[in-house]
Amino acid sequence: MASANERRLEELTKKLDEILRRLERLEQTLGLLADMGVLPELMSLLAGSSEVYSSRLRMLRRVLAAERALKALPPGDEISKCIIEALAEQGPMNISELTRAVRARRGRASRRVIRARLEDLLKRGLVVEVGGGLGRRFDIRMGTGGQPLATGDQKREER
Repeated sequence: MASANERRLEELTKKLDEILRRLERLEQTLGLLADMGVLPELMSLLAGSSEVYSSRLRMLRRVLAAERALKALPPGDEISKCIIEALAEQGPMNISELTRAVRARRGRASRRVIRARLEDLLKRGLVVEVGGGLGRRFDIRMGTGGQPLATGDQKREER
């Protein structure tokens, strides 16, 4: 049974998702109008404002997803907590990047342990594997749809 805070968090996440979808449509429309040369100065001002709000909302969405993931971790799992926090702050990363980020937070980290914790986080559904770049990259699971935050990244099929 979900608590009242979890329901509110889920409701807020859904609202943020809808706002992000609307902002993306607005940005596309503004881009088309700018390409047609309709009021270029006004269009560039509106497009810039839209991008600022969109990026802030994406960051808020990332923070909410991290909060949800941190609550799902077992008590005392400091390494997984550091992984989730690093992904929330820096976005999708590979194992080497995550190892450096965890090492910066904790003072020590082993690539083998980070990989093992990532596999556990994948199984728990708190982290997803995303495309882009060389090697495996990971990001926080966003909302109930399980989509990563990074625009254009696609979740790989679970093996």
